[in-house]
Amino acid sequence: MKKIILVTESGSDLPSYYCDQYPIYIVPMHVVIEERAYDDGIDIQAEDVFNYYDSTKKLPTTSGSTPEDFTEIFDQINQKYSEVEIVYIAYSSVTTVSYNSARIAAEHYNNVYLVDSKNVSNGLASVVIAAAQYLESNPKASAQDVVRFVEQIRGNVHFHFLPQTLTYLLAGGRVSNSSYLGAKLLRIFPSIDLVDGYLVAGKKYRGSFARAYKKLIEDFFDRYDLIEGSVRLTEVEGLSREDKLSIEKIMKEYHPLKVEWVKAGAVISCHGGPGAFGIVGISKSDHQQ
Repeated sequence: MKKIILVTESGSDLPSYYCDQYPIYIVPMHVVIEERAYDDGIDIQAEDVFNYYDSTKKLPTTSGSTPEDFTEIFDQINQKYSEVEIVYIAYSSVTTVSYNSARIAAEHYNNVYLVDSKNVSNGLASVVIAAAQYLESNPKASAQDVVRFVEQIRGNVHFHFLPQTLTYLLAGGRVSNSSYLGAKLLRIFPSIDLVDGYLVAGKKYRGSFARAYKKLIEDFFDRYDLIEGSVRLTEVEGLSREDKLSIEKIMKEYHPLKVEWVKAGAVISCHGGPGAFGIVGISKSDHQQ
């Protein structure tokens, strides 16, 4: 029986202990500052992004993994294991070149399988963790079985993200100046939702940031019938301890189990800005693609 290895990008923000627990390899995505590309999670962290913006008022840009990045990881895996199949679970292909880079690299191998998670950040991490757990429960599963599993579950992964400031979305051209000023004047916090791989504007919450994340959590649990143990929270550098404790207290009203916090890396932080909050869960509804 061939060993199956999972591969995904650093933009999944997958905590490193999952790579110790399961056969998962990470390919770096990149953050570009002053025309120099830094490997996400290795050479640059979210705090570096925010420090650079604060000092220059310039927003770093992000770029996907290159074919060479994937070739390096695929080679590492094939050199380590004699009988192996590689399943690459991709960062949403409509948001980055990573999937196409992996496809180019995979042309030189006969044991690499690609599947689009249609998710980013903690949403992608949740797909990868679910796939690893599926493999653990189904040791005879093939690479094709894992691909089919991801295709079934990806539509049931729900990721909602609440920026604490729209400054970074404005700097990146993702909101207009009038929308930014209106939101600031009216104290509106729009959520960013992941829909079929796209990050789109979601519900708008008015009032304080604390009021906004309380309502977001309430709406999240009202909307989805979630698989137990599938809920995870995202914190971006700058989210205060006070807010984290408040969020955990609110969560207990809807989810009595202890929930894992996942720290966002530099890629998603370039878009969300400091202090953002996110929540992800997998619903029990019929699988969809």
